[in-house]
Amino acid sequence: MIVNEFNPKRGFCSLTIESAEDLWTLRRLIAKGDVLVTRSSRVVKREDEYSRPDKGERVKVTLALSVDEVHLDSSIERVRVRGTIVEASDESVTKVGSHSVTLSPGHSLTLRKREWTPLGMRLVRPPRRLSSRFLLVAADRREAGVGTLSGSHLTFVTTIESGLGGKMGDEQSPKPYISKVADVVALTLREGDRVVAAGPGNFKNAISNQIKERQSIPVTVLEGLDLTGADGVRALIKAKSFESLAKDSLVVELQKLVAEVVKRISMGDAKVAYTLPRVKAAAATGAVEACAVSDDVFATGVDEEELVETLNTVEGKGGSVYLADSSMEYGKQVSAFGGIVALLRYALRA
Repeated sequence: MIVNEFNPKRGFCSLTIESAEDLWTLRRLIAKGDVLVTRSSRVVKREDEYSRPDKGERVKVTLALSVDEVHLDSSIERVRVRGTIVEASDESVTKVGSHSVTLSPGHSLTLRKREWTPLGMRLVRPPRRLSSRFLLVAADRREAGVGTLSGSHLTFVTTIESGLGGKMGDEQSPKPYISKVADVVALTLREGDRVVAAGPGNFKNAISNQIKERQSIPVTVLEGLDLTGADGVRALIKAKSFESLAKDSLVVELQKLVAEVVKRISMGDAKVAYTLPRVKAAAATGAVEACAVSDDVFATGVDEEELVETLNTVEGKGGSVYLADSSMEYGKQVSAFGGIVALLRYALRA
Protein backbone atom coordinates (compact mmCIF):
# COMPACT_ATOMS: atom_id res chain seq x y z
CA MET A 1 0.00 0.00 0.00
CA ILE A 2 1.36 3.38 -1.00
CA VAL A 3 0.45 6.00 1.62
CA ASN A 4 0.53 9.31 -0.22
CA GLU A 5 -0.49 11.44 2.76
CA PHE A 6 -1.64 10.57 6.28
CA ASN A 7 -2.84 13.17 8.77
CA PRO A 8 -4.76 11.50 11.62
CA LYS A 9 -5.23 14.82 13.43
CA ARG A 10 -7.17 16.14 10.44
CA GLY A 11 -8.80 12.74 10.03
CA PHE A 12 -7.75 11.66 6.55
CA CYS A 13 -5.47 9.27 4.70
CA SER A 14 -4.69 9.32 0.96
CA LEU A 15 -3.42 6.02 -0.44
CA THR A 16 -3.02 3.78 -3.47
CA ILE A 17 -3.85 0.05 -3.46
CA GLU A 18 -1.02 -2.19 -4.64
CA SER A 19 -1.88 -5.80 -3.78
CA ALA A 20 -4.39 -8.33 -2.48
CA GLU A 21 -3.05 -7.79 1.05
CA ASP A 22 -4.00 -4.12 0.74
CA LEU A 23 -7.61 -5.06 -0.03
CA TRP A 24 -7.81 -7.07 3.18
CA THR A 25 -6.32 -4.13 5.07
CA LEU A 26 -8.91 -1.78 3.56
CA ARG A 27 -11.74 -4.15 4.46
CA ARG A 28 -10.61 -4.04 8.07
CA LEU A 29 -10.01 -0.28 7.94
CA ILE A 30 -13.17 1.09 6.27
CA ALA A 31 -16.16 1.32 8.62
CA LYS A 32 -19.74 2.51 8.44
CA GLY A 33 -19.86 6.30 8.75
CA ASP A 34 -16.42 6.89 7.21
CA VAL A 35 -16.20 9.09 4.12
CA LEU A 36 -14.51 7.59 1.06
CA VAL A 37 -13.35 9.94 -1.71
CA THR A 38 -12.45 8.42 -5.07
CA ARG A 39 -13.00 8.56 -8.82
CA SER A 40 -16.03 6.75 -10.19
CA SER A 41 -18.58 6.96 -13.00
CA ARG A 42 -22.17 8.08 -12.76
CA VAL A 43 -25.07 8.33 -15.20
CA VAL A 44 -26.14 11.97 -15.59
CA LYS A 45 -29.42 12.86 -17.28
CA ARG A 46 -30.12 16.17 -18.99
CA GLU A 47 -33.03 18.18 -17.63
CA ASP A 48 -35.12 17.66 -20.74
CA GLU A 49 -34.79 13.89 -20.53
CA TYR A 50 -37.42 11.98 -18.54
CA SER A 51 -36.95 8.55 -20.01
CA ARG A 52 -35.03 5.52 -18.76
CA PRO A 53 -31.76 6.05 -16.82
CA ASP A 54 -29.77 4.33 -19.57
CA LYS A 55 -30.56 7.27 -21.85
CA GLY A 56 -28.32 9.49 -19.73
CA GLU A 57 -24.64 10.17 -20.19
CA ARG A 58 -22.08 8.28 -18.09
CA VAL A 59 -19.40 10.67 -16.82
CA LYS A 60 -16.25 10.30 -14.74
CA VAL A 61 -16.58 12.14 -11.46
CA THR A 62 -14.88 12.42 -8.07
CA LEU A 63 -17.33 11.36 -5.36
CA ALA A 64 -17.31 11.46 -1.58
CA LEU A 65 -19.41 8.64 -0.12
CA SER A 66 -20.62 8.31 3.44
CA VAL A 67 -20.03 4.57 3.87
CA ASP A 68 -23.05 2.34 4.57
CA GLU A 69 -21.69 -1.09 3.55
CA VAL A 70 -18.33 -2.59 2.66
CA HIS A 71 -17.66 -6.10 1.35
CA LEU A 72 -14.54 -7.98 0.30
CA ASP A 73 -14.53 -10.29 -2.72
CA SER A 74 -11.11 -11.89 -2.34
CA SER A 75 -11.68 -14.36 -5.20
CA ILE A 76 -11.51 -11.59 -7.80
CA GLU A 77 -9.46 -9.16 -5.71
CA ARG A 78 -11.81 -6.27 -5.08
CA VAL A 79 -13.57 -4.41 -2.28
CA ARG A 80 -17.05 -3.03 -2.94
CA VAL A 81 -18.18 0.02 -0.97
CA ARG A 82 -21.74 1.37 -0.98
CA GLY A 83 -22.75 4.69 0.51
CA THR A 84 -24.58 8.00 0.18
CA ILE A 85 -23.07 10.72 -2.01
CA VAL A 86 -22.14 13.73 0.15
CA GLU A 87 -19.89 15.54 -2.34
CA ALA A 88 -19.41 15.43 -6.12
CA SER A 89 -17.05 17.22 -8.49
CA ASP A 90 -19.83 17.51 -11.12
CA GLU A 91 -22.78 19.70 -10.08
CA SER A 92 -25.11 17.71 -12.33
CA VAL A 93 -24.62 14.59 -10.19
CA THR A 94 -27.57 14.18 -7.83
CA LYS A 95 -26.86 13.51 -4.16
CA VAL A 96 -30.10 11.60 -3.74
CA GLY A 97 -29.82 7.84 -3.22
CA SER A 98 -26.79 5.59 -2.89
CA HIS A 99 -23.80 4.76 -5.05
CA SER A 100 -21.25 1.95 -5.02
CA VAL A 101 -17.59 1.90 -6.00
CA THR A 102 -15.28 -1.04 -6.63
CA LEU A 103 -11.73 -0.83 -5.29
CA SER A 104 -8.96 -2.99 -6.75
CA PRO A 105 -5.15 -2.89 -7.06
CA GLY A 106 -4.05 0.35 -8.76
CA HIS A 107 -6.97 2.33 -7.32
CA SER A 108 -6.29 5.60 -5.43
CA LEU A 109 -8.58 6.96 -2.71
CA THR A 110 -8.84 9.18 0.35
CA LEU A 111 -10.42 7.88 3.56
CA ARG A 112 -11.80 10.29 6.16
CA LYS A 113 -12.55 9.18 9.72
CA ARG A 114 -13.97 11.12 12.65
CA GLU A 115 -11.25 9.52 14.78
CA TRP A 116 -8.27 7.35 13.87
CA THR A 117 -7.83 4.58 16.44
CA PRO A 118 -4.39 3.12 17.29
CA LEU A 119 -5.38 -0.01 15.33
CA GLY A 120 -6.36 2.06 12.28
CA MET A 121 -3.03 3.86 12.35
CA ARG A 122 -1.15 0.54 12.62
CA LEU A 123 -3.06 -0.85 9.63
CA VAL A 124 -2.05 2.16 7.53
CA ARG A 125 1.55 2.16 8.76
CA PRO A 126 2.37 -1.28 10.20
CA PRO A 127 5.24 -1.36 12.71
CA ARG A 128 7.11 -4.10 10.86
CA ARG A 129 8.83 -3.09 7.66
CA LEU A 130 7.74 -5.19 4.69
CA SER A 131 10.43 -6.54 2.40
CA SER A 132 10.84 -5.52 -1.20
CA ARG A 133 8.88 -7.32 -3.89
CA PHE A 134 10.66 -10.28 -5.43
CA LEU A 135 10.69 -10.93 -9.17
CA LEU A 136 11.31 -14.67 -9.65
CA VAL A 137 12.61 -16.54 -12.71
CA ALA A 138 12.77 -20.37 -12.84
CA ALA A 139 14.39 -21.40 -16.12
CA ASP A 140 16.28 -24.04 -18.07
CA ARG A 141 16.89 -24.68 -21.78
CA ARG A 142 13.26 -25.72 -22.38
CA GLU A 143 11.18 -23.09 -20.55
CA ALA A 144 11.22 -20.19 -18.12
CA GLY A 145 8.58 -19.23 -15.56
CA VAL A 146 8.30 -15.65 -14.30
CA GLY A 147 6.40 -14.58 -11.19
CA THR A 148 6.31 -11.89 -8.51
CA LEU A 149 6.11 -12.27 -4.74
CA SER A 150 4.67 -9.27 -2.91
CA GLY A 151 4.25 -9.74 0.82
CA SER A 152 2.86 -13.28 1.04
CA HIS A 153 1.02 -13.16 -2.29
CA LEU A 154 2.46 -14.91 -5.36
CA THR A 155 1.41 -13.75 -8.83
CA PHE A 156 2.45 -15.96 -11.72
CA VAL A 157 3.22 -13.78 -14.77
CA THR A 158 3.88 -16.18 -17.65
CA THR A 159 5.77 -19.16 -19.05
CA ILE A 160 8.14 -18.66 -22.00
CA GLU A 161 8.81 -21.70 -24.19
CA SER A 162 12.24 -21.80 -25.83
CA GLY A 163 11.45 -23.99 -28.87
CA LEU A 164 14.97 -25.38 -28.61
CA GLY A 165 15.84 -29.06 -28.98
CA GLY A 166 16.64 -31.27 -26.07
CA LYS A 167 20.41 -31.07 -26.53
CA MET A 168 22.77 -28.20 -27.19
CA GLY A 169 23.53 -27.79 -30.84
CA ASP A 170 24.85 -25.28 -33.34
CA GLU A 171 21.71 -25.32 -35.48
CA GLN A 172 19.66 -23.27 -33.00
CA SER A 173 20.73 -20.20 -31.10
CA PRO A 174 19.36 -19.71 -27.58
CA LYS A 175 19.76 -15.93 -27.84
CA PRO A 176 16.17 -15.15 -28.96
CA TYR A 177 14.80 -17.21 -26.05
CA ILE A 178 17.08 -15.56 -23.50
CA SER A 179 16.22 -12.15 -24.92
CA LYS A 180 12.48 -12.88 -24.69
CA VAL A 181 12.78 -13.82 -21.00
CA ALA A 182 14.71 -10.61 -20.36
CA ASP A 183 11.97 -8.66 -22.17
CA VAL A 184 9.27 -10.11 -19.88
CA VAL A 185 11.36 -9.27 -16.81
CA ALA A 186 11.86 -5.70 -18.06
CA LEU A 187 8.10 -5.24 -18.53
CA THR A 188 7.31 -6.71 -15.08
CA LEU A 189 10.11 -5.02 -13.14
CA ARG A 190 9.29 -2.21 -10.70
CA GLU A 191 11.67 0.05 -8.86
CA GLY A 192 12.96 -1.65 -5.74
CA ASP A 193 12.30 -5.22 -6.95
CA ARG A 194 14.81 -7.92 -6.01
CA VAL A 195 15.36 -10.27 -8.95
CA VAL A 196 16.08 -13.96 -8.29
CA ALA A 197 16.91 -16.58 -10.94
CA ALA A 198 17.07 -20.35 -10.41
CA GLY A 199 16.78 -23.64 -12.31
CA PRO A 200 18.82 -26.61 -13.47
CA GLY A 201 21.83 -26.17 -15.75
CA ASN A 202 23.46 -22.93 -16.86
CA PHE A 203 20.59 -21.14 -18.62
CA LYS A 204 19.69 -19.28 -15.44
CA ASN A 205 23.15 -17.70 -15.53
CA ALA A 206 22.80 -16.61 -19.15
CA ILE A 207 19.37 -15.12 -18.42
CA SER A 208 20.70 -13.44 -15.28
CA ASN A 209 23.55 -11.83 -17.25
CA GLN A 210 21.13 -10.55 -19.89
CA ILE A 211 18.88 -9.00 -17.22
CA LYS A 212 21.83 -7.37 -15.45
CA GLU A 213 23.15 -6.01 -18.73
CA ARG A 214 19.80 -4.50 -19.76
CA GLN A 215 18.48 -3.23 -16.45
CA SER A 216 21.75 -2.46 -14.65
CA ILE A 217 20.49 -4.18 -11.50
CA PRO A 218 21.87 -7.08 -9.46
CA VAL A 219 20.37 -10.54 -9.94
CA THR A 220 20.71 -13.27 -7.32
CA VAL A 221 21.27 -16.74 -8.82
CA LEU A 222 20.26 -19.68 -6.62
CA GLU A 223 21.47 -23.25 -7.08
CA GLY A 224 19.75 -26.52 -6.28
CA LEU A 225 16.37 -26.01 -7.98
CA ASP A 226 15.39 -28.66 -10.54
CA LEU A 227 11.96 -27.33 -11.54
CA THR A 228 11.06 -24.62 -14.05
CA GLY A 229 7.93 -22.81 -15.24
CA ALA A 230 5.06 -22.22 -12.80
CA ASP A 231 6.07 -25.21 -10.64
CA GLY A 232 9.61 -23.87 -10.48
CA VAL A 233 8.48 -20.43 -9.31
CA ARG A 234 6.40 -22.00 -6.51
CA ALA A 235 9.22 -24.37 -5.55
CA LEU A 236 11.70 -21.49 -5.48
CA ILE A 237 9.83 -19.82 -2.61
CA LYS A 238 10.08 -22.99 -0.51
CA ALA A 239 13.82 -23.52 -1.19
CA LYS A 240 16.16 -23.17 1.78
CA SER A 241 18.45 -20.91 -0.26
CA PHE A 242 15.55 -18.50 -0.90
CA GLU A 243 14.46 -18.63 2.73
CA SER A 244 17.98 -17.55 3.71
CA LEU A 245 17.92 -14.76 1.13
CA ALA A 246 14.46 -13.53 2.18
CA LYS A 247 14.76 -14.25 5.91
CA ASP A 248 13.15 -10.93 6.87
CA SER A 249 10.27 -11.23 4.40
CA LEU A 250 6.60 -11.70 5.19
CA VAL A 251 6.37 -14.98 3.28
CA VAL A 252 9.15 -16.62 5.32
CA GLU A 253 7.51 -15.49 8.57
CA LEU A 254 4.23 -16.97 7.35
CA GLN A 255 5.79 -20.28 6.29
CA LYS A 256 7.36 -20.64 9.75
CA LEU A 257 4.04 -19.80 11.43
CA VAL A 258 2.11 -22.44 9.49
CA ALA A 259 4.86 -25.02 10.03
CA GLU A 260 4.64 -24.38 13.79
CA VAL A 261 0.83 -24.71 13.69
CA VAL A 262 1.08 -28.10 11.96
CA LYS A 263 3.79 -29.21 14.41
CA ARG A 264 1.72 -28.26 17.47
CA ILE A 265 -1.40 -29.96 16.13
CA SER A 266 0.53 -33.18 15.38
CA MET A 267 2.04 -33.16 18.89
CA GLY A 268 -1.26 -32.45 20.63
CA ASP A 269 0.01 -29.09 21.91
CA ALA A 270 -2.97 -27.08 23.19
CA LYS A 271 -1.37 -23.72 22.37
CA VAL A 272 -2.98 -23.64 18.92
CA ALA A 273 -6.43 -22.85 17.53
CA TYR A 274 -8.10 -23.28 14.16
CA THR A 275 -11.51 -22.53 12.60
CA LEU A 276 -13.08 -19.13 13.17
CA PRO A 277 -15.13 -19.89 16.34
CA ARG A 278 -12.05 -21.20 18.18
CA VAL A 279 -9.74 -18.41 17.01
CA LYS A 280 -12.41 -15.83 17.88
CA ALA A 281 -12.71 -17.22 21.42
CA ALA A 282 -8.93 -17.20 21.85
CA ALA A 283 -8.67 -13.66 20.47
CA ALA A 284 -11.24 -12.38 22.98
CA THR A 285 -9.00 -13.49 25.87
CA GLY A 286 -5.84 -12.00 24.32
CA ALA A 287 -4.32 -15.46 23.87
CA VAL A 288 -3.52 -15.16 20.14
CA GLU A 289 0.15 -14.46 19.45
CA ALA A 290 -0.17 -14.70 15.66
CA CYS A 291 -2.78 -15.93 13.21
CA ALA A 292 -2.97 -16.63 9.50
CA VAL A 293 -6.10 -16.42 7.37
CA SER A 294 -6.39 -17.95 3.91
CA ASP A 295 -7.56 -15.70 1.07
CA ASP A 296 -10.21 -18.34 0.24
CA VAL A 297 -11.60 -18.42 3.79
CA PHE A 298 -15.05 -17.31 2.64
CA ALA A 299 -15.41 -20.59 0.76
CA THR A 300 -15.83 -22.22 4.19
CA GLY A 301 -18.95 -20.14 4.81
CA VAL A 302 -17.57 -17.87 7.54
CA ASP A 303 -19.29 -14.57 8.26
CA GLU A 304 -17.32 -11.64 6.86
CA GLU A 305 -18.12 -9.22 9.70
CA GLU A 306 -17.25 -11.84 12.32
CA LEU A 307 -13.92 -12.55 10.62
CA VAL A 308 -13.00 -8.85 10.37
CA GLU A 309 -13.93 -8.34 14.02
CA THR A 310 -11.74 -11.30 15.04
CA LEU A 311 -8.70 -10.12 13.07
CA ASN A 312 -9.03 -6.61 14.51
CA THR A 313 -9.34 -8.07 18.03
CA VAL A 314 -6.14 -10.09 17.51
CA GLU A 315 -4.13 -7.02 16.51
CA GLY A 316 -5.87 -4.84 19.08
CA LYS A 317 -4.54 -7.17 21.81
CA GLY A 318 -0.99 -7.23 20.45
CA GLY A 319 -1.15 -10.22 18.10
CA SER A 320 -0.04 -10.41 14.47
CA VAL A 321 -2.23 -11.15 11.44
CA TYR A 322 -1.02 -12.69 8.16
CA LEU A 323 -2.79 -13.31 4.86
CA ALA A 324 -2.00 -16.68 3.28
CA ASP A 325 -2.10 -17.17 -0.49
CA SER A 326 -4.30 -20.25 -1.04
CA SER A 327 -2.40 -21.18 -4.21
CA MET A 328 0.74 -21.81 -2.13
CA GLU A 329 1.42 -24.91 -0.02
CA TYR A 330 1.23 -23.02 3.28
CA GLY A 331 -2.04 -21.39 2.14
CA LYS A 332 -3.53 -24.79 1.31
CA GLN A 333 -2.62 -25.98 4.80
CA VAL A 334 -4.40 -22.99 6.36
CA SER A 335 -7.45 -23.67 4.14
CA ALA A 336 -7.49 -27.29 5.31
CA PHE A 337 -7.89 -26.14 8.92
CA GLY A 338 -10.97 -24.02 8.24
CA GLY A 339 -9.29 -21.03 6.60
CA ILE A 340 -7.82 -19.56 9.79
CA VAL A 341 -5.19 -20.80 12.26
CA ALA A 342 -3.53 -19.24 15.30
CA LEU A 343 -0.57 -19.76 17.61
CA LEU A 344 -1.53 -19.11 21.23
CA ARG A 345 0.49 -17.56 24.04
CA TYR A 346 -1.04 -20.04 26.46
CA ALA A 347 -3.47 -22.96 26.36
CA LEU A 348 -7.15 -22.24 26.89
CA ARG A 349 -9.36 -24.30 29.14
CA ALA A 350 -11.68 -26.64 27.29
